[in-house]
Amino acid sequence: FLLASAISGILWRYYNDRLLINKLSLEYDLAQERQRLKLYSEQLEKLVAERTKELRKSETMLRSLYEKANDTIILTDENGKIINVNKKVTEQYGYTKEELIGKSLLSLEQNQDNQLFLERNHRLLHGEPLVYESTHIAKDGTPVHVEVSASAVTLEEGKVIQFIIRDITEKKKLQAQLLHAQRMESLGTLAGGIAHDFNNLLTSIMGYTDLILDEGKLPPELVPKMRVIESSTRKATQIVSKLLNFAKRGRELELVPFNVNDMIKEALELAKRRFNPNIEVDLDLKENLPIIKGDVGLLEQSVLNLILNAIDAMPEGGNLNLETDLVKIDSNYKKRIAPDVKEGPYIRISVKDTGSGIPPDKIDRIFDPFFTTKGPDKGTGLGLAMTYGIIKDHGGYITVDSIVGKGTTFEIYLPASQTVIPGITSILDSLRTTGKIMVIDDEIPVLEFFKVTLLQKGFNVVVFNEPYTAYEYFKNHKSLIELVISDIVMPEIDGKKLIKELKSFKNDVKIIAMSGFKDALLDLQADGYLVKPVKKDTLFQEIQRVMASPGKTC
Repeated sequence: FLLASAISGILWRYYNDRLLINKLSLEYDLAQERQRLKLYSEQLEKLVAERTKELRKSETMLRSLYEKANDTIILTDENGKIINVNKKVTEQYGYTKEELIGKSLLSLEQNQDNQLFLERNHRLLHGEPLVYESTHIAKDGTPVHVEVSASAVTLEEGKVIQFIIRDITEKKKLQAQLLHAQRMESLGTLAGGIAHDFNNLLTSIMGYTDLILDEGKLPPELVPKMRVIESSTRKATQIVSKLLNFAKRGRELELVPFNVNDMIKEALELAKRRFNPNIEVDLDLKENLPIIKGDVGLLEQSVLNLILNAIDAMPEGGNLNLETDLVKIDSNYKKRIAPDVKEGPYIRISVKDTGSGIPPDKIDRIFDPFFTTKGPDKGTGLGLAMTYGIIKDHGGYITVDSIVGKGTTFEIYLPASQTVIPGITSILDSLRTTGKIMVIDDEIPVLEFFKVTLLQKGFNVVVFNEPYTAYEYFKNHKSLIELVISDIVMPEIDGKKLIKELKSFKNDVKIIAMSGFKDALLDLQADGYLVKPVKKDTLFQEIQRVMASPGKTC
């Protein structure tokens, strides 16, 4: 029994020792794990802190880019409902963030085409990025031309469509101005060509009308009818003159120093008889403006056209405001005028009315020849076209702004200093002769008029419609030819070159240059000139002047 008890005690003690050892070992292992766990926890906290810091930095950067972007950014849900916008939206549209969130993006579109809107949304949601142009409407009703770049982004809660919207209103305006300038240049060239052909026709019509009336053999009942033809021809001549001014091929500018304010007062005085008693005129003419050099007659006519148009736009009365001031056009100011405007000091002339205004779909065409917003028989459509041409001839610019029902403002910008353009070389007196007169023109009706007219006055005349034939005839009969009347613009040979060649064969031959473009007569070695359409009396006066010399007669 004692032996068994001793063995049991020893076993129990051994068992307890093993339990204690196991317990201590377990506590040690647990302490090690706790230490490792603490270390891991500290490392994880540090990593989380670093990642959180990077996330906050990234979020701050993205938010800053989002909010401070130069373009408007709008986020919508899959149905086009606005869920977020950046700050630029307020500057671009005038809306606050709160006013837009919850609205459909379609509400910003000028032409709210729901079908097109749904089609774009469908394409975006199927992964197709889009870039397109559109016109949006700001809070105050102003149209905003925009370029939109859109794409869909997939998030956990669904798809979001991002619209990056850039305001291209200024770009569109500059493009329109450039296209308008190019179109006006093309129209000017076309108008010049048409005017040249018209002048040839009018020369024949006007010349033969004068010849028929001078004969005195018409039955009395036909004389009034011929007078109608004569009057209509003269009116047509005035229209052609306006076309030539528009095409920059009319008479040369007669540049003289003058005061802009005085010129405006003169134009206003001329327009007074057309004034409605209910129209109030407000003059705001700045004093001490620089004296500019220009063709005061043409510029006065341009301002008069604008004043008369303003009067016509206010049949029930209104306010007419005329302003002048000195402005300095720099890179910022030029954006409102034209992309090609030269920087420097300009005198600004403003003609503003409170009339009916010009519809937006017509304002881009008002300077086109024969385009008018007036009713039938109330205008030829050449007034503003001529005004545009005159201002451009003076190195200036003209702009127009109009709101239907509120009025129109025209602004003319003229350089404060201009270089005087030299006039045509003065025509010298020459010897008079009894020799032949040779007339060269590619238009047969014009030649027939010259031939009949000169023969009736007893001149010895020969005519040619082919310059080369005339050239060969002159070479062989130069001793008989004392005066040459030659058109300058001909298809086969340039009139200037022909005159030079004729002078090389006979230096003392008298030459009268003729053209429907007076600019074509500049810098010519000629003794006289005629501008088509040519009247009979003008023809004789010019021949008499060129050929006049003591001791000789025509």
